[in-house]
Amino acid sequence: NTNKPTPVIGFDMGGTSTDVSRYAGSLEHVFETTTAGISIQSPQLDINTVAAGGGSRLFVRHGMLVVGPESSGAHPGPVCYGKGG
Repeated sequence: NTNKPTPVIGFDMGGTSTDVSRYAGSLEHVFETTTAGISIQSPQLDINTVAAGGGSRLFVRHGMLVVGPESSGAHPGPVCYGKGG
């Protein structure tokens, strides 16, 4: 069937996180979400953070491997952090 859109997965790997979304002919919305323990009730696109990003660092803490929240950094870094972009 050529009229049916091909589903697409959005993949955005940033410095410290990786976000994914899905499009299958219409935008998927959620109307409530919880971020850092805070509930937000507002229409929004269904985008999920699923992993660490490309700039995340692996550490050993208390004998366990953990990722972040420290970043490996970039020079120059993002303009929003005053690093020249």
